[in-house]
Amino acid sequence: MSIALLAADSEVAWLLSPWKPLLICAVFIAWGWLVSTHLEKDARSAHLDVQKWNSIYVGTAVLALAVMLFAGNFYLSFPIGIILLLAPILIYWKVRNEAVAEEYKYKLGVDSLKSSLESRKLAKANRQATLRFDGKQGEVQVPQKEDPQLEIYLTADELIGQALENRASRVEFQLTANGCQSMYHTDGMPIKQNPIPADIGAKVLSFLKETAGTDPQDVRRKQKGTFDVSGPAGTVHVDLTSSGSSNTHIVRLDFDLSERVIRSWESIGLLPKQREMLDQLKQEDRRHGIVLIGGTKQSGVTTTNYAIMSQHDSYLSNLITLEQEPIATLEGITHQSSEEMEGDYASQLQTTIRRDPDVILAADLVEADAAKIAAKPGKEGPLIFVSMPASSTSELISRWAGFVADPRQSFDALQAVVYQKLVRKLCENCRVAYTPSADLAKQGLPVNTVEQLYRKSGQVEHKNKIVECPVCKGNGYLGQIGVFETLFLDSDTRKHLIAGDLKAAMAEAKRNKMYIRLQEAAWQKVASGETSLEEFGRVNKKKPTKKKAPASK
Repeated sequence: MSIALLAADSEVAWLLSPWKPLLICAVFIAWGWLVSTHLEKDARSAHLDVQKWNSIYVGTAVLALAVMLFAGNFYLSFPIGIILLLAPILIYWKVRNEAVAEEYKYKLGVDSLKSSLESRKLAKANRQATLRFDGKQGEVQVPQKEDPQLEIYLTADELIGQALENRASRVEFQLTANGCQSMYHTDGMPIKQNPIPADIGAKVLSFLKETAGTDPQDVRRKQKGTFDVSGPAGTVHVDLTSSGSSNTHIVRLDFDLSERVIRSWESIGLLPKQREMLDQLKQEDRRHGIVLIGGTKQSGVTTTNYAIMSQHDSYLSNLITLEQEPIATLEGITHQSSEEMEGDYASQLQTTIRRDPDVILAADLVEADAAKIAAKPGKEGPLIFVSMPASSTSELISRWAGFVADPRQSFDALQAVVYQKLVRKLCENCRVAYTPSADLAKQGLPVNTVEQLYRKSGQVEHKNKIVECPVCKGNGYLGQIGVFETLFLDSDTRKHLIAGDLKAAMAEAKRNKMYIRLQEAAWQKVASGETSLEEFGRVNKKKPTKKKAPASK
């Protein structure tokens, strides 16, 4: 064999070596573990663009692998490949350190690493409670350092404290044999916290349930309780709900729930035209019939129900609600809990109508018998606001018609239909203006009517440095607001509905300027800078429908 041939074969001969491919595999396994378990989690906590950094890591990894496999001399290509793998990690290190406070920065050097580890160990050993729990039995005393219960108290303190610090409205705990996973909700977005061991999680949930005045040993029966949490930001009222099965225990904490659902008429998100038309229903000659209110779970329907009821004069009118469980109390309004009243929902609603009120809120209506009773009084009865779960205006109308099962009775006294979704509001401190492109016009958006739109940022400039927005804490959004689709009925629209032609009814209402679509309402909020196109696209994204399997022959 010639020397030239041997040289040519040597370029691929290393592939036949058993240890060299194993070495490459080991490097990439270690790299993958570092990126997936540490760097991605760290990027989220530092509010950096996780998707962007993952793309960079994957791109350089592909390049590094190509160099190791095909660059020729293994002893040269292998270290070059490692350098390519490390380069974006080192760049991330620099970018990350510029984005976080001094005490959270990563530092090179043995001494720095040792000091960091010691300080973290000391902080953990000396961590103190930041929250005070006030339950049914009074204030819960912080256990002594020697008491094993101290770890339980501090774990609960940390989990709830972190949620409150991030403006969470709710925390959910799910305990299984594999561990306890907690998740809090901020502006409607679920955010997972680090899981804790099952034994610690079980003790934490027992502590919370006992504080709330419920039975910690009963993990199956639905239980409800309350307690208060006080900290640096003030006192928060907590509503606890627990339930479970043979293998799962779920505990939910809602923060200041009654305060969150009460909003002013002007602040829930209705457009001025929509409020104007709903206000007409307060007139005595129009205070009858049915108004349908719908939305999906956690879409703000309860807030809308209360805001609408609060617009009616409770001193001159008799106002009654029928709810599964009243969340708040409105002055001058009689709130009824269907869970505490005798009989089923339909009979409870019948009893409520017989009391001859002027306005009724029939919340959480999900059965046909109750719908028939609500529709029966028609134009001679009170004004009844009926709220039902639905994923669109069309579904809301169709469900109502299906429940009543009589087209004329369903729609003869139907006054209006209100459907809603919740969108996150842009943080005004860090939102970024941009000029809408021509591509948006091609999508049918009236971009020619505005000079600029806004998108989220989450960052601001401070002392010539780009830092996390202190107002929204890097989220880019701050709070939520409703987007409403409203349909008001006249005689022509009712004729189409009674005939079963929903499409024609909506077209008729649109011609008469009595129908405002969800997209129209959303665009006005986007154009005013309240929210972003991306946010409305997120909440309005249609879930894929499952294809039905063909019937077997």
